[in-house]
Amino acid sequence: MADELLRINIKITKTMMEKYIDDFIDDEIMDEKAESTYEKYRLVLTKFIESIENEEVSKKDMIAYKQSMQKKYATKTINNYIIIINKFMKYIELVEVDAYSKKMLKKHISDNYSLKPIREQEKTSLENVLEPSEFKRMLKMAKQLGYQDIYMIMKIFGYTGIRLSELKFFTFENIQEKKGYIEVYNKGKLRQVPLRSDLRRELLKYAKKNNIEQGTLFPGVDDKTKMLSKKTIQNRIKKICGKCRGISLEKAHPHAFRHMFGIQWVHQNGQASLSELAKIMGHSSIQTTAIYTNTSQQEKKRKVEAIKY
Repeated sequence: MADELLRINIKITKTMMEKYIDDFIDDEIMDEKAESTYEKYRLVLTKFIESIENEEVSKKDMIAYKQSMQKKYATKTINNYIIIINKFMKYIELVEVDAYSKKMLKKHISDNYSLKPIREQEKTSLENVLEPSEFKRMLKMAKQLGYQDIYMIMKIFGYTGIRLSELKFFTFENIQEKKGYIEVYNKGKLRQVPLRSDLRRELLKYAKKNNIEQGTLFPGVDDKTKMLSKKTIQNRIKKICGKCRGISLEKAHPHAFRHMFGIQWVHQNGQASLSELAKIMGHSSIQTTAIYTNTSQQEKKRKVEAIKY
């Protein structure tokens, strides 16, 4: 049966894709992925379906869409989109022949409806890395602008390496517990993120000053029961960065703090500690974590200038 499935030969149409997109998303929901993942899947697939002009979908249509993405997106983004599109097309093929299962979806290889990812040369440098000195300047500017909440949020990013989507786990109840870590659930995995004692004390002091006794530490303006929106956090970080002369706006995003944390961990603890860092940052593969062993372009330049003969 498995060999037959590898040779499925059906014609996928635009109508089929429109018909199955909801079922496909629902199937992903059963995998308990993050809500943002479902939204991303729907956005990617909707854009792909809208790009198809004829009723019958061909491999040429898929290649044309891949080429159009190359004009707009970075290689990493394109490859991520390709994974989603390929998975959706395999799903349709299997459902159409009444042979769908999660196990079979992983095993099945589509002969007619799959795109090859773009091969990307391994990076030897990290771009737009936030320097510790720049981090300190941004913290100082946040205080000057009266952004107490963003000041603490940037400190959390810089001293824990968490993702923006994981900030919601920093609640009053969680920091009040003397565990020494915050439990974070993301991408189907529960992990323990160490919480420094000085950062915990500062967060508790911040909570007391702002009369926060439950729930999120960073309530929104209109609804105090909900955390500040991701967009608000990103915009305020960008504003803070813009006020700091000499710091590129390319570094004005939450992930820049995560990269800084990873680099500082390796610098201070050595490459032998990569497995620990992978667990803290929630990486599935240590190869992902290994990028932090690479130096930044600025650091390479400093090393070159330090050479003496």
